[in-house]
Amino acid sequence: MIRNLKVASLLAFTSIIRGNAGVILLTILILVLVAMNLLFVPSLLNGLVRSSDDKVKDTYVGDIVVEPAVEKELLRDAGDLVSKIESIDGVVAATPRSNMGAEIEFEDEQVRCTVFGISPEREKNVFTIHEWLTEGSYLDSRDGDEILLGIQLAGAEEPDLEFYPQSLQKVHVGDKVLVTYINGIGKKYSVKGIFYTKHISTDLQAFVSEREFMSINSMSRNRANSIHVKLVDNINVDSVIKKISGIRDELKVFSWEDYAGIVRSMTDSFNVIKAILNVTNVLVASFTVFIVTYIDVASRKRQIGIQRAIGITPSSITLSYLIRAIFYAITSFILASLIFVNIVIPLQIRHPFHFPFGEVYLLIGPSDMIQTALILLGVSFVSSLIPVRGVIRIKILDAIWG
Repeated sequence: MIRNLKVASLLAFTSIIRGNAGVILLTILILVLVAMNLLFVPSLLNGLVRSSDDKVKDTYVGDIVVEPAVEKELLRDAGDLVSKIESIDGVVAATPRSNMGAEIEFEDEQVRCTVFGISPEREKNVFTIHEWLTEGSYLDSRDGDEILLGIQLAGAEEPDLEFYPQSLQKVHVGDKVLVTYINGIGKKYSVKGIFYTKHISTDLQAFVSEREFMSINSMSRNRANSIHVKLVDNINVDSVIKKISGIRDELKVFSWEDYAGIVRSMTDSFNVIKAILNVTNVLVASFTVFIVTYIDVASRKRQIGIQRAIGITPSSITLSYLIRAIFYAITSFILASLIFVNIVIPLQIRHPFHFPFGEVYLLIGPSDMIQTALILLGVSFVSSLIPVRGVIRIKILDAIWG
């Protein structure tokens, strides 16, 4: 076995050194492009998933959402419940929210939406909406006649917005809008700020202070429709959910993934796309290595026959081609990794991709690098083995004389 390996290594080394440089470089170049694609696809999809997940958590639901177990009821003693939640290890902050359906009017335009009553200071500890203001300023706990609007509601004369035709279209900071709540109360508010988080569900929301909301709906005093919780990084979410559920019997506790089910569906779709594109890349790499090896073996059929005639075993010849294929795969992977890490990623950081939910950056992990290396090695191994085994089965004299 060791002798076969030595002979195979010598044959492979000689073939690479004395082989056609153009063919060798072209083979490596094609495999580098395949490896780059194998690295790019998962890194882009990882970036999409990370960006989307972070946007949902930071602007829409938080890490955990607590609601009453009985639909249409409110969480009682919301202040006490928030304090108990915040005392749990791993919880950074919690904020209660009350909400009510409403219709907002400005000039000839009307929109229906949900208006949330919030505690502005607590919200800043859980959400980042205050960091996404395009006009005006964030709410203050003492605000009474002011409202904060998502840009998909306000319009703000931005016709490229997805919901611009259904928005108020021309609302800016300082404009007066009429809000009519579903309980029949109507009130005019001055628009204090407009935010654009680039997450559509968030940008279709409107906010007033907790104090103002209680003046509209007295039933919301020390009660809430939901409590949103922010956790420290890398905490076991299920363990925190279990502890929160143990505070009271009438609580329904969700992780952000369960609460925003569409995000999980989108992540699953990205994984399917990733698998399909990886299969395509594997096929390209397979055909490339197979064709190059097949042409080389076919052109060297006579040489292989002579090698067998002088005593070189078929296993040594086969192994030499496999070693050469592995050399191509390893060289291509190293070159592709260096280009991707040192050129592509830094360039993309300076020029990020822009998606509806914000900027997306390439995100590659060790597992993706290992997977790419294994795919290249596996494909090169199998695609080289098939044509070599076909020639090795030919009788020595037939190989020599063609």
